[in-house]
Amino acid sequence: MSETAEKSKLDAAIDRVATWTLGIVASAILFAMMTLAFVDVWGRYLLRKPVFGGYEVTEFMMGVLIFASLPLLCAREGHVTIDILDHVIPDRFARWQRLFVNVVSAAALGAMGWQLFLQHRMLAGNNEVTMTLKIPHAPFALGFSIMAAVAMLACLANAWGYLRGTRTPTDAPS
Repeated sequence: MSETAEKSKLDAAIDRVATWTLGIVASAILFAMMTLAFVDVWGRYLLRKPVFGGYEVTEFMMGVLIFASLPLLCAREGHVTIDILDHVIPDRFARWQRLFVNVVSAAALGAMGWQLFLQHRMLAGNNEVTMTLKIPHAPFALGFSIMAAVAMLACLANAWGYLRGTRTPTDAPS
């Protein structure tokens, strides 16, 4: 078996595991948010007693949902795009355009991850917690920082594929 075929199998296995794991996490968080919102609304209007701290929990779940989905989104280049210049750019430059977009995205995600890490250190140093449930903020900032770094690596892997010519603009969704 050639090295390229082994690498393709490894890439496919990594993609399957990442898709399955991050998909399960995102689905579970989304279901939990839906359930919490349902119970909160019914409790608020029928029992006159909303879920205690429901707003805080929803905020954290929203962050976890976004940052758990981000690496998979970046790996699949599933970002929201504006194709206003796509018809103007010749097809021979499409690969270089995707390379540039992935490098810029990686830089932005790296900066975001670093800032979140600095935020984590500040929050941990101050022992910041939520007002109602006293949930510490620092672990979430650290988790978000790690997921931004993983998303950055996904963008760099895409860029590397475009640079080497093993990834083409037709591989990614448009």
